[in-house]
Amino acid sequence: MAKRKKTTFLKWKNFFKKLSWKHWALIAVIMPFLFVFFIFILVRTGSIGELPTAEEMAQIKNPVSSSLLDAKGELIAEYYIENRTNVELDQISPYFLDALIATEDARFYKHSGIDYRSLGRVAVKTLLLQKESSGGGSTITQQLVKNVFKRKRYGILTLPINKFSEIIAAHRLENIYSKEEILKLYVNTVSFGERAFGINTASNRFFNKIPKDLSLPEAATLVGILKAPTRYSPRLHPERSKQRRNVVISQMHKYGYIDQETKDSAQLAEFNLDYLSPQGERLIAYAKNHVKKEFEKIKEAFPKADGTTYSLYTDGLRIHTTLDKQLQRDAENIVAKTMPDIQKQFWAGWANSSPFKGSTRVIDDAIHRHPIYQRLKAQGKSKEEILEPFITKAERRVWTWDGYEDKEITIIDSIKHYLTLLQSGMMAVDPRNGAIKVWVGGNDFGEFQYDNVSSARQVGSTFKPITYLVAIEKDIDPCTFYPNELRTYVDYKDWTPGNAGGEYGGSYSLQGALAHSVNTVSVQLIMEMGADNVVKKAYELGVESKLPAVPSIVLGTADVSMVEMMKVYSVFANGGYTIEPYIIEKIENYKGEVLWERTPYEPERVVDKEDADVLIQMLQNGTEFGSGSRIKSYGLPVHIAGKTGTTQNQSDGWFIGAAPNLVAGAWVGTDDRRIHFRSLSTGSGGRTALPLVGQLFRKAYANRRITPMAFDTSNFVLMCPDYSEMEADDMNRWRVAQLERRDNDLLRVLENVFTGNGRPDAEAEGEDRPRRRNSNQDRRRRKKKDRPTLKERLEKIFGDG
Repeated sequence: MAKRKKTTFLKWKNFFKKLSWKHWALIAVIMPFLFVFFIFILVRTGSIGELPTAEEMAQIKNPVSSSLLDAKGELIAEYYIENRTNVELDQISPYFLDALIATEDARFYKHSGIDYRSLGRVAVKTLLLQKESSGGGSTITQQLVKNVFKRKRYGILTLPINKFSEIIAAHRLENIYSKEEILKLYVNTVSFGERAFGINTASNRFFNKIPKDLSLPEAATLVGILKAPTRYSPRLHPERSKQRRNVVISQMHKYGYIDQETKDSAQLAEFNLDYLSPQGERLIAYAKNHVKKEFEKIKEAFPKADGTTYSLYTDGLRIHTTLDKQLQRDAENIVAKTMPDIQKQFWAGWANSSPFKGSTRVIDDAIHRHPIYQRLKAQGKSKEEILEPFITKAERRVWTWDGYEDKEITIIDSIKHYLTLLQSGMMAVDPRNGAIKVWVGGNDFGEFQYDNVSSARQVGSTFKPITYLVAIEKDIDPCTFYPNELRTYVDYKDWTPGNAGGEYGGSYSLQGALAHSVNTVSVQLIMEMGADNVVKKAYELGVESKLPAVPSIVLGTADVSMVEMMKVYSVFANGGYTIEPYIIEKIENYKGEVLWERTPYEPERVVDKEDADVLIQMLQNGTEFGSGSRIKSYGLPVHIAGKTGTTQNQSDGWFIGAAPNLVAGAWVGTDDRRIHFRSLSTGSGGRTALPLVGQLFRKAYANRRITPMAFDTSNFVLMCPDYSEMEADDMNRWRVAQLERRDNDLLRVLENVFTGNGRPDAEAEGEDRPRRRNSNQDRRRRKKKDRPTLKERLEKIFGDG
């Protein structure tokens, strides 16, 4: 056996020795082709690589983005894995389709998935020389395969295996789909860079147009991107993109799609870009996320035919919402432009001091929550070893009002930066039906996912109107006066609630106490009404958070969300009916077929209209003379009602404004309540949150998003001062006397009006005195001269005006 093996070896050795250099050259030429053919056979038989099955190719389904639409059906945002929205071929400009075929696959309608003429060039340059960028032989069908069935890695054989897989799959695909179907699939899946997939997304992104409206130069620009999306990006490299555009136009002329004159005109056209940045979603993302949560709650109600549920990210749904696109954008711009100024206001208040002065506990707590601290502690490191990375400076990226910045700072510096960063939340609803018009949950969803609209915060004095409403319902006159005095409540651990401004003495009417947010009077009122009754009324109005039945609740110590407070103030604004805020109106599939539609909410009356009107007038008094009076500086066409709210130490600032057709609220604060504004002069709700709401109302009226509508409170007129230096008992006695005098005077006036128009009777003038007949002119003259008019008599009682 050994002898036979040796003989065989010697024979082969002698054979190779006899080969001339020509033979060796021939072998060198043939072997690569044999190798390539061998790889092809292995791929074809499925021995290596993965080929899509016939069933997979017959059921090609690329993920289609879902559209988020506003109340008028206008696109606001999209949900997607790959940002694409499918369109039909007849919805695309013919210029784009012609440019695509002329540039990417001139023989598209002649081959069966593989262009053999260019295949040889690809085999030599791309497969043998391993130059992936030197390709150009892939047909549109092959590119479609690459777009839909993603490439995989196979080491040094990655490129040839993927190429052969695409060639084989492309040929099979041509046997399943028509040319038009392949073209449609391609234009809806191809990437234009910047996470823009498909012609519809690209057309909107780069030119703010639908695909059908693309001009020849614009269509050629988009086709030019396909060769290398980053290199030929019209946003990043306009000159290079323009050159590529002109190459595409030349290709169209070469293959007879346009004539010479059209070619010359198109190549000389200005390079105009109308780019819509996807980064504009950093604030709308809060609304998107809320819609997503609401979608998850209802999707079980409309399953697919196979019993599975729809996906926002792949099924191309149309989500019709109640949002107002213009008002939403205005709110986002208001937050983005105003919050940096309020942040400066925060630091101005802490000039020559620090919000961390006196205690570093808040920093220590943040360090203990940090992932690095948790990991090192779990590893059993010493305190010094754990602290080391926190005090070591390095380049770190932090979020600022001007975007991200790289700074040479320690982790502790970064922690302090974020602790002092102000956060915000803003919401607006239609109080007549609960339709959400605006939802801005924070400063930047990409950095801060915590939603300040749906989360609970201490609400401060925005809670006070609930207590005053209970008093109104118990027939306590808003003009009833209460002493403005410090009181200690021994039954509540010697609790002594004080006023924010520290001013005491005299007395306030209830309307004045609410307008000026007087804590001393508000606490007296809840003691009189009962905390249990106030909590019960809060639940009736729409509050769902757990409320402690304690007197301090009148000062807003409970945590309640913005959504809940919108429900409460909407009841005030709509005359006493509950609402349920909602954001999804209906859901359609990509064909426009309705899958789900909201069932109208049945409102319940929880407040008599007369009582709601009285409270609204009291809240209007607050925006006219009280803590919310800064709202007047925004020049609104109607007098809105509203209430400010400021929690202890100015940790939270609130303002909620109400008109008959819009209720809007804002909150401003930090993530940790221990970091706060230094004083009321910089950190009150009227200074922080009110400017956001004031600007929103101004935009809403200026842009005609809502019609100016005033509250009708003519059935009840508040006629008493907000404050008096007199004692409360004296003011109330004076008030009773005034009411009695008013009633008597009114009765006298009415009696005169209805019994003789105020004319002296005959006996008083003298029965025996002869009288002459007066003409109508004489009677009119005497009436005008001697008898007070009804207006004059009423003015005598109620005062001028």
